[in-house]
Amino acid sequence: MKELFDRADMDLILQRRELHIILDALPTPISWAAMPSGEIRFTNRAFRKTFGYPEGQFKTVDDWISQTYVHESQQAISRARWLKLWLAEQSGISEVSPIEVEVRCADGTLLTIQHRGILLHDINVAIASFEDITAHKQVEQALNRIAFEDPLTGLANRRALQERWMHEIEPAQMYRSPFIAVLLLDLDGFKGVNDRFGHDVGDDTLVVTAQRLRSCVRAHDVVCRLGGDEFAILLPHLEHPQQAAHICQRITDAMQEPFKLAGYSFSLGASAGVSLYPQHGCTLHDLMKCADTALYRIKKARKGGWGWYAPPPPELPSHEPAHTGPWQKGE
Repeated sequence: MKELFDRADMDLILQRRELHIILDALPTPISWAAMPSGEIRFTNRAFRKTFGYPEGQFKTVDDWISQTYVHESQQAISRARWLKLWLAEQSGISEVSPIEVEVRCADGTLLTIQHRGILLHDINVAIASFEDITAHKQVEQALNRIAFEDPLTGLANRRALQERWMHEIEPAQMYRSPFIAVLLLDLDGFKGVNDRFGHDVGDDTLVVTAQRLRSCVRAHDVVCRLGGDEFAILLPHLEHPQQAAHICQRITDAMQEPFKLAGYSFSLGASAGVSLYPQHGCTLHDLMKCADTALYRIKKARKGGWGWYAPPPPELPSHEPAHTGPWQKGE
């Protein structure tokens, strides 16, 4: 589009009125605003068809942003980009770099839009285009789920865990972030669930376990299903190892709650081993190996609960409650 206006500016092909006609016929939604007021002077047919708003619905660009952009962060970024260019003393034609925004249509539908713009400084006109990339984003998100999510529980998978580790470890090494903990957990007696109640109840048990684990960690922690009844949790940004201990305690308490599925009520034990960066290793592989060693020790003792990889950090005792009771038929 910039090339079109460059040529029009040199009077090679078009006059301004003719540009209105062409823009109205374009299949891409277009809006036209005056600078620096931001008053919207024109929207094309594709704009009205895509978003469902009648002509004249929005008086200014700011009205459009505040009424249709779903996320406040995207509103702020869009306003800042336009304002910076509108107030600049420039000539010729400049471009507004693309940004993805979530737009609410007149019927309530949400679309993912790639928004671009150009500014014609010599005539104080700003033109914005809006490309609907909703379908593309849905495909992208679906592929991302296949690549990085466990299909049963919706948790992160092993690949996602590795990706997040790589994201966390570089700044941790650079700024000497105090601690990162890795926790490995599995269910004690899970095979009996499949044998006694069937694999459907076994799957539901794993889904409930995933929900409980999520509820015990912080928003930025990563809960991962490695396979079967094995889970891993990455706990970055720990100011003190005791934070990891508190999370492990919450998990222990949560996993002691009975499972009530398919008319049955039963309890399962859960065992976990925990390792700490940088004390127990500097790579995810090493930390998972140490956590697995701690988990094996807990499992061998047949106590359940959780424990640090030996030697544990000072003044951080393990908590290893007794294994929970037998199966019980639900009421």
